[in-house]
Amino acid sequence: MLTSIHRIAGTSLVELLVSMAIGLASLSAMSSLVGHGIALNAQLLAKARLDEELDTIVALLVNDIRRAGYSAATSQRFSDPTSAPAPFSHTLHVSQHMSESTNSCIMFAYDRNQNGQLDTDDTNENYGFRLHDGAIEIRQDGLACEGGGWQDLSDPNTVKITLLQFTLQTQTRHGLSLMSVDLTLEAELVDFPSISRRIHTGFVAQNYAYTP
Repeated sequence: MLTSIHRIAGTSLVELLVSMAIGLASLSAMSSLVGHGIALNAQLLAKARLDEELDTIVALLVNDIRRAGYSAATSQRFSDPTSAPAPFSHTLHVSQHMSESTNSCIMFAYDRNQNGQLDTDDTNENYGFRLHDGAIEIRQDGLACEGGGWQDLSDPNTVKITLLQFTLQTQTRHGLSLMSVDLTLEAELVDFPSISRRIHTGFVAQNYAYTP
């Protein structure tokens, strides 16, 4: 009695190669998608870092410049404007470092220790900000815009400041000539130069009464 032999169905070499090709294509597509997602996420994080850095810097600049002209002796000036000193008038102005663009430096003063005088010794009450070598710097010890010794406020290794510009304009409110300040800031990330941001804002130095 003969035993019947059944053919056992299997996978041919061609089918195996096709399956492998499809699998490799799928893995390649998934790898590309994952890589794109990682790169996109890195750019989003970088942009968020730039936004946070610039928002913090602008807030600091605006809040400090708004103090320009503040004096604890303001009440005496209103009651006796002829004899009362005005040491903080004419202290708000713009200039630039010799290697930077026009009006990229602002200088001002205010009565930090509230003694009604413009101090320049232990507490130097002359302040300012400027653009220099791709960074925003903060004034030290009443130095001039073109002088050395200013301190970095932004990190030039992370964020490159490409533009910083201040514009001063006088406006009259309730009979007083006040100074308004327009601030324009542009910056880009050092590691992602294509990621950049521009900020433009305006505000009034409420304590600074301009006198010609």
